[in-house]
Amino acid sequence: MDNSDFVSLWIGNINSKDHLDLYTELKYTDEGEWLPSPFLVDFNIDIDDFDEDFLERVYHENKVDTLKNLISGCSYESIVIPKLVSLFSNKLPVNTNSAVLIYNLKYSGSIKEIEHDEISFKYVGTLQYR
Repeated sequence: MDNSDFVSLWIGNINSKDHLDLYTELKYTDEGEWLPSPFLVDFNIDIDDFDEDFLERVYHENKVDTLKNLISGCSYESIVIPKLVSLFSNKLPVNTNSAVLIYNLKYSGSIKEIEHDEISFKYVGTLQYR
């Protein structure tokens, strides 16, 4: 299935930008094999369905209360933000400091939310952006 026109969004809280980078970063073995990031493992995303070039991370030192403020500046923001706001509301359920957007992935939503080790993320949804 062609997922090139979709973006999937997760929002949450994490204690630092460095921690967010480590949480979402792919690792490589000495043999050059990819290892999934903790984020991919938590949300049961197959590493073969994912291209790290299309992952975008957002981190704010201070928590924000609107989706627009959270992901302002993201790729395709003039399309993505209005569609997300119309589908899911601009007001966030809790103040949030982080977001993960993965373009060209139509996430199944099999895992909706995770919380552990000072990390909490919730799958918001997937939408067509092109």
